[in-house]
Amino acid sequence: MSLNFKSTADIKVPEKIIDQVVGQEAGVEVMRKAAQQRRHVLLIGDPGTGKSMMGLALAEMLSKEKLVDIVSFTNMHDENQPLIRTAPAGKGRDLVAKARIQSNALFRYQNWVLIALAVLAMFLPWWARSYYKSDIIFAAFFIGGMIFLASFVVFINLGKRMGGAKFDIPKVIVDNYGRKTAPFWDATGAHAGALLGDILHDPLQSFCPSEVVILENGKPSKRGFHWALDKCADKPFKVEQDGTEYTVAFVKNKVTTLGEKRGKTAPVDVLSFNTYNYDGKMIRLITSDKKEITVTPEHKVAVCKHGKVDYVEAQQLKPGDEVFSLKEDILLDEQDIISTYNKKQQEQCALYYAYLDNKEQNPLLGYKRLAKSIEQRYAKTRWWHAGKCIPVPVQTCNWLKERGLLPLRITHEKVPLMAKILGAMFGDGGIFQNLNGVFLSSSERFAVEEFGEDINSIFRTSGNERIIEGGEYGHSWCYQNTNRHIIRFLLALGAPQGNKTKIHLYVPQWIKFNPVWNSEFWGSFLGNELGVPKVHVSGRNLNTLDVGICGTHVFEQNRSEFLTELKQYLESKYVKAGKIAKSRNKETENYIYKLLISTTFENVANFASLIKINYCRYKQEKLIQTLNRFSEVKRERYAALVSRGYGAEHTMKLLQLTPASLYMILNHEKFDHLLEAQS
Repeated sequence: MSLNFKSTADIKVPEKIIDQVVGQEAGVEVMRKAAQQRRHVLLIGDPGTGKSMMGLALAEMLSKEKLVDIVSFTNMHDENQPLIRTAPAGKGRDLVAKARIQSNALFRYQNWVLIALAVLAMFLPWWARSYYKSDIIFAAFFIGGMIFLASFVVFINLGKRMGGAKFDIPKVIVDNYGRKTAPFWDATGAHAGALLGDILHDPLQSFCPSEVVILENGKPSKRGFHWALDKCADKPFKVEQDGTEYTVAFVKNKVTTLGEKRGKTAPVDVLSFNTYNYDGKMIRLITSDKKEITVTPEHKVAVCKHGKVDYVEAQQLKPGDEVFSLKEDILLDEQDIISTYNKKQQEQCALYYAYLDNKEQNPLLGYKRLAKSIEQRYAKTRWWHAGKCIPVPVQTCNWLKERGLLPLRITHEKVPLMAKILGAMFGDGGIFQNLNGVFLSSSERFAVEEFGEDINSIFRTSGNERIIEGGEYGHSWCYQNTNRHIIRFLLALGAPQGNKTKIHLYVPQWIKFNPVWNSEFWGSFLGNELGVPKVHVSGRNLNTLDVGICGTHVFEQNRSEFLTELKQYLESKYVKAGKIAKSRNKETENYIYKLLISTTFENVANFASLIKINYCRYKQEKLIQTLNRFSEVKRERYAALVSRGYGAEHTMKLLQLTPASLYMILNHEKFDHLLEAQS
């Protein structure tokens, strides 16, 4: 055979597919015998060996048969069992076409009659007016014509639903139109690499199941892996690759997390979730600041080498390699403060910092040449050179730096106090919509004074503040502080701005990093929004103990998530909370969302002793009074039931008491000491 070819056009390709198969001589013989004997063939092999081509060749070699179309007709007696009929190949489409034409013709003539009557109804009133010379006759004909036209429109819109005859069109199930050989369907499955990707890399640097960082509204949120899988991914399925079974789920909505991007920690899109069971030795990586991650030996980790990003398997890492990670010890930095300003001011800050960088690198240059380097007018850099007209966000950052608040680290002694202030701002406080002030309203002057003292303690400043008296009867007090630097700092920490009934409420993520901060935050929120119960008039139980927040119907899911976080906090303190109830305010469009807390004696006692309440002395005292009174009622009922012959266990069950709570009640224990603990 001559192999002297100038191009592939010189190669003759056999007409039959079976003759085009190369390198599978034994398989070709099997296919020929299967075609002659009309046998089934099971093809098993690696991808790319020609299984699909063999199947196509077998379909081509099968002896010619009389092909038929399979058509389904409606069964008038049982619609769940359609009538299946066969027709010569290609005739199935003709049957459907004829049935469709017949169904259209069924209503053709009666439609023309109705259209003619509708046209007549439009012109008949004018004929009657000219013929009878009477407006009354015209009005009668006109009204009758309008009624007929309205009926005509209704009839046209309802169509066959008016009770007319129905004509069902058959459906072609198997269509062999234009086909001369047996049909062949390629059922090749997608290869595993197309599902998982060629590189199994986790941009999150590998997380434990309880800690996956998801960006929500631009802010990092630590969620569980299974939470992210349930909320953000499609239904998972299993795939096997290289002997390992993976559970794969593709992302159904846009999900953003933190990963390495252009050499920095930045938001990246999540494409899929992949998990698998691993049985073997793991590698624990410990960074210089004591952060730990545990990964499999072959897991690739983003590291910085010579100023460039490289992905290295964990088993190949050496001491001294720099692993990408977030600086989680910093709660706030300059960029967080600048981000609270508008886009124009942020651009001015970027120019100002570019000016400072160029000035540091070229100390001999004057302000005019520095202006050219940043492509700005020298009138601007002249003021900056003189230390004047510095961008307002930079001035705020400098003011905070002077007080040791930037960068704000988790070790700062005032962070718990900041959490305390922030919790109150989610209650009856906040930031005005126009960013002109920070405020807190309360019926107790003591509460707003304490709030002001805490602010002065953090920022080491006074002034720009006032306390005003309000309310219909002068029983409300409002603290206000108009210091713009303080406003921006609290806004960057996550304080709500504007009318809280019309905005989303999110607990700042940094609050959750420390149990003390969490307690201070929720303690201040409860001091504003807690509904303290009284002993019911029947003396048998308490009124509802609940926490309520307002919002329109649009924010129902957000309010539910917010109160769910409060519920999780309470349960971590051994306080049982129930469902979230919703009720509408009749005077406004707002709804009140309430988290109901169990009012059993032991649960209320746990709440009073374990849950801190800030900025509200009145609610602390009222809760203790209610608890003392409830204890007396339980003691009296216990004595009455025992005197009637009830056993101790049965009595405790009736009164919903535990042995520990019964011990407190029978020993006449008071809860007044809890007030001192709260203070």
